[in-house]
Amino acid sequence: MKFRAGWLMAGAAALVLGAGCKEREQSSQQTGEQASASNQVEQAQERSEGAFDKARESQEQASEQQQEAASAQQELQEKQKELQEAQARASQESEQAQQSQQSAQQQTQQSQQEAQQAQASAQEAQRKQAEELSRQSQETQQQAQAQSEQLRQQAQQPVAAAPPPSQPAQPQQPEQQVQAQGQQPQQPEQQAQAQGQQQQGAEQQVVGEVLTASEQEVLLSSRGEPQLRLQIGPQTQVTVDGRQASAADIEEGSQVRASYRTDPASGEPRAVRIEATSQVQPTAPAAPESGESSPGAQPSQPPQPQPQQ
Repeated sequence: MKFRAGWLMAGAAALVLGAGCKEREQSSQQTGEQASASNQVEQAQERSEGAFDKARESQEQASEQQQEAASAQQELQEKQKELQEAQARASQESEQAQQSQQSAQQQTQQSQQEAQQAQASAQEAQRKQAEELSRQSQETQQQAQAQSEQLRQQAQQPVAAAPPPSQPAQPQQPEQQVQAQGQQPQQPEQQAQAQGQQQQGAEQQVVGEVLTASEQEVLLSSRGEPQLRLQIGPQTQVTVDGRQASAADIEEGSQVRASYRTDPASGEPRAVRIEATSQVQPTAPAAPESGESSPGAQPSQPPQPQPQQ
């Protein structure tokens, strides 16, 4: 019984020890769990504080970014405004440039029209001038031919000789009277031939204004009307303002004093000497001599060339 009671007491003591150990283990475990929970709470607080810090930093960064975004938006608005102003200026300048271009085109077209009109007027004036010059040239040639023909006719016309002074009549023998009567019909013809040769060989003078001049001929006029066409030969002496020159050097409008002879073969007047005075150095017209025509005179008919005595 005692042994059994001992076992029971030992069992009870073991149970008590076991229970005490279990309680101790449970207390230790609770203490450990409490410490672990405290650590976890502290870690959670630290993590929460870190999260709060990160959230604050993120909020600050977000605020800074928002300010930067606002500033960028303001700059964008300013740039847009500047762009609009630049576009407006560009549009205005483009309109002005278009207006200037249109104005320049209008002025160019107007200038071209004026140039075309001026060119047409000049061509018309040149055409009229050419027609007038052609007409004047034809009239001059016709008048010169008529003058030359008139000079030839005048040179061929017989000129009556002046009657000799009256002398007392002497009686003639019958034979002499017959011979004289036979010779009388021949005297007018001989006198005409002698007079024509004298006129053709005699040197004549004329004063006039030059219409045209070349190496071959010089056309003279009085008050714009052709008077005489002088043929130029190798022996013709030509001076212009007192200097030796050629007939081609004589300018139109120059005053000329010329000496000429009528060619027996062709009947055309050939110049012997030509003294020309240009318009740059005008001289007083010389007094007309025998057979000369004055530029200012207005004869009722063309001047008649007369031989010098």
